[in-house]
Amino acid sequence: MTEMKSFRESKWRYSQFVILGLLCAGVVKGVSPLGWLPALGIGAALGAAYFLFEKKRGVI
Repeated sequence: MTEMKSFRESKWRYSQFVILGLLCAGVVKGVSPLGWLPALGIGAALGAAYFLFEKKRGVI
């Protein structure tokens, strides 16, 4: 039986940034006249910015 790992130690720890990017893309698409491609670009940029913020903070 394998030992339970914390989320921070699991292989899924980076999924939070992808999920945040997709949620932001959905919100941008819903409230603006932009298409999916620009909305996904904005979501990816926000997810990457959050990743860099957490990395600078020392969490990752």
